[in-house]
Amino acid sequence: MEYSPVRIRKAAKAAIDRLLQMRQLWEDAANSYFDPSRFMLALQNCITTSRTVTFILQSNKADIPNFETWYAGHVTRWAADPVMKWAKEARNSIEKQGDLKGHSQVRAEIIAGYLSGPETKWMPQLLFRSPQAIWRSVPRKFQIPHILENGTLLIERRWVDSNLPETEVLEALAHVYGEFCSTIQDLLAVNKLTVPPELDRTRPDPMGELAMNRAIYLSMADGSITGHRFFRKPVETPTEADKKKLAKRYGREHSWERLRSARTFREVAEAYFERARVLMRRDRIHYSFVFLLRDLRVIQIIRADHPSRASRYVLMRDFARLAHIAKADAVIYLGETWTAHGDDVPASGFAVDAKNRGEAIMLTAANSKGEHFQLTSEITRQHPGSSKVRALGPVEVETEGFPFLFVPFFQMWGCLDEEAMMRSFDQMDEMGIQTPVLNEE
Repeated sequence: MEYSPVRIRKAAKAAIDRLLQMRQLWEDAANSYFDPSRFMLALQNCITTSRTVTFILQSNKADIPNFETWYAGHVTRWAADPVMKWAKEARNSIEKQGDLKGHSQVRAEIIAGYLSGPETKWMPQLLFRSPQAIWRSVPRKFQIPHILENGTLLIERRWVDSNLPETEVLEALAHVYGEFCSTIQDLLAVNKLTVPPELDRTRPDPMGELAMNRAIYLSMADGSITGHRFFRKPVETPTEADKKKLAKRYGREHSWERLRSARTFREVAEAYFERARVLMRRDRIHYSFVFLLRDLRVIQIIRADHPSRASRYVLMRDFARLAHIAKADAVIYLGETWTAHGDDVPASGFAVDAKNRGEAIMLTAANSKGEHFQLTSEITRQHPGSSKVRALGPVEVETEGFPFLFVPFFQMWGCLDEEAMMRSFDQMDEMGIQTPVLNEE
């Protein structure tokens, strides 16, 4: 039998169209996460729609070469996947027995540093009347000055089904969506047809990676609501007019030739730091950014300004989760910072608290191999209180010490050097720097 590429594409398009409907229902459920009735309606529609993706493929099998053999491989893989098995059984249950037996759970964690803090296990939502009730129940041993001043109480909520109690339901459905994406991509690839690039881009972020859309953040100081949200914004390609404006403002120094010739992680970081120095001299200010990289290429740039030390602790944890979603293998944190040296280092260890603090532009970098380094250039202003930059000091390179800032990344990558971290704690103790440990019994 002769198969037509047109018919194969038609079958794939029908499956993709249904898959996109599933994505929309997933988004509807995510957007109504704290409205139980709307959430359950969107969730169950998403589950039943997910199953029809495979029905569409099977109904078009006459137009797909070697369908039985090809499809059997995917079915075998799904049968060994507990989440895919759950999705199939959940759809049957919804259609034949009624609503899912879903329920809401909560857990709480104190975030007051880059290391993990004390946390509870997942508990039924009904045990607590309100987030403030959880805040009031924090044991007194954790109500120490550092935590009260710099701490955030993260209260996460998640929906689970009784037949898949360890996995959040939208995270499970994101996995199902990804499996179906891969199946359609494979269908097109084995028949030597072009895979639409937008198919992969429609995959929803796993709900379990970022707590921000299903959580509340409370200040440990007074229980008030705090927190942040991430918003994705595509970066537009500069027009010729934009390029001319850049050339006029920054001159030849705006060139990225050094980045184009970079071959190592260190060279990539040095290229970005060189650009940062140019911007600092011209603009007198440099906002904070996090760059996520994969194979030495920047795949995501995130504005990382934060109003407080407490918010920075929260942000770095979520940046690490974003890196996991993006499959990043390196990170760069770049921006202005306060500095203190020698006897000027305060007991808190935070340069911002130093009486004779300085100012610098700093790049801190690390990768999944556990490598890390820091590039610093001191800033000299025209006079105290001036915004004008008189000079930037030479680039100083630091490869020793321990970058606590990136502990969430090292934990995510599985390359945390605990011995180096403990040596750094010991050195700080010798300097008289206070280092509260949150998980002490």
